[in-house]
Amino acid sequence: MQFQAVLFDLGQTLLDYGPHSRWREFRIQRMRELYPLATQLWGAICLSADEFGEAVGGGIQTDRMREVEHNGIAVPFRERLREALAGVGIRADDGGIERMAEAFNAPIREWPRPFPETPAALERLRSRGVKLAIITNAPWDTAGELLYSDLERYGLRGFFGAFVGSGEVPWRKPHPEFMWTAASGLGVAPEQCLVVGDNLMADIAGATAAGMKSAWMDRDGAAAPDEPRPDWVVKSLHEVVAIAAAEQP
Repeated sequence: MQFQAVLFDLGQTLLDYGPHSRWREFRIQRMRELYPLATQLWGAICLSADEFGEAVGGGIQTDRMREVEHNGIAVPFRERLREALAGVGIRADDGGIERMAEAFNAPIREWPRPFPETPAALERLRSRGVKLAIITNAPWDTAGELLYSDLERYGLRGFFGAFVGSGEVPWRKPHPEFMWTAASGLGVAPEQCLVVGDNLMADIAGATAAGMKSAWMDRDGAAAPDEPRPDWVVKSLHEVVAIAAAEQP
């Protein structure tokens, strides 16, 4: 066996999240839709629904937060939401934050679908004794329990011995602690782990920083980059099985 463990990114690696490239549009539109709930929770708001959507939806992912993320630090979604609401003069209580967060994320739970080869590839790895973990930068550092549900819906949660999401630890990929936490949870040394993901800066650079090998999931056949350079480029999870378990795909 070439690797004792495989650490998988979640979105666009194991699960297809559909409109993931339009996150900004989703944030703004979703907050427009939640304007009535906001007025129900906190009374009259001196903004129109469109203005509320732009201000609060945009406030969940500001330039400052992007810079923090770039440095591998997580900002939990509820903190982002509280700060965005404060920006429009709303002092939100914990109960209100929870209701808004739950409502905001509800449509996203309808998006994910496993890629066709996902269940079989995970089963092949498990049957060969390879330990598996999830390492995911959740959108806006959303709480991990929501991402668990995406896996549980398709009977995939039981494959994984560790789950590290940016909504429940202080870091984001490419911070090496993110990868090391998953490896520790599996009881595997970093050099015995393979990281698989579709994001070059988060997954591939993160693997390198953590002293792990990496496979870049390039389903669309994009040009291989000079930096960060993955150890392997794959188009299917079956190729990952071949690499990790040293077998033919």
